[in-house]
Amino acid sequence: MSRSRNTEKESVWAAQRIGRDENGEPYLPRIIARQPRRGDVYPLPKSILAGALKTIPVEYIYGLSRIELRARQGRIGDPFGAYRPDEKVIILYSLPRLWVVDLMSEGGRKELEAFGARVSQRGRRWHVYWPSEAGLAVWFFKEVVTHELVHHFSKQYENKRGRIRGVKFREMNANLHSLRLTREMFHRLKRRRKLKPDL
Repeated sequence: MSRSRNTEKESVWAAQRIGRDENGEPYLPRIIARQPRRGDVYPLPKSILAGALKTIPVEYIYGLSRIELRARQGRIGDPFGAYRPDEKVIILYSLPRLWVVDLMSEGGRKELEAFGARVSQRGRRWHVYWPSEAGLAVWFFKEVVTHELVHHFSKQYENKRGRIRGVKFREMNANLHSLRLTREMFHRLKRRRKLKPDL
């Protein structure tokens, strides 16, 4: 009996069907970069984001039509990114290097500081400053980019895996997958550095 989409692993299904270039590398989704909000930056500019996507397993990329870098419209983190399942599009919003936010959990503060942010409370507001663009980029990749890729993955294979019901459980699933994706990315980068000959 032949294997169907419902019995094949997502990685096998995607690897067999994704388009590839002349070198056999999977085609990445199109990345569209618009002008960021004045005073903002894109934590992962187009060229760096394209490189980061090459470290992502193909099953998380397959079926994704494009990624758009857009100017932030409202408050910081409202939202950082979004996935539009009908279009199969991920939107990533611009951010300033200095954030002023009203709420900050203890866990959130420690998470930001672990990536190099300087966090301080001033009155009722919290100030978050990123002295390093690299720290902001890695945090954004882990907390936003992979998170939205997981939402795409869940929707892409919904018929195979079943629908995750409830926002709470969908977010928990996205957080667990994004942590794994980030760890795998760093493992791949370490292996590449070891294999790369010294010049």
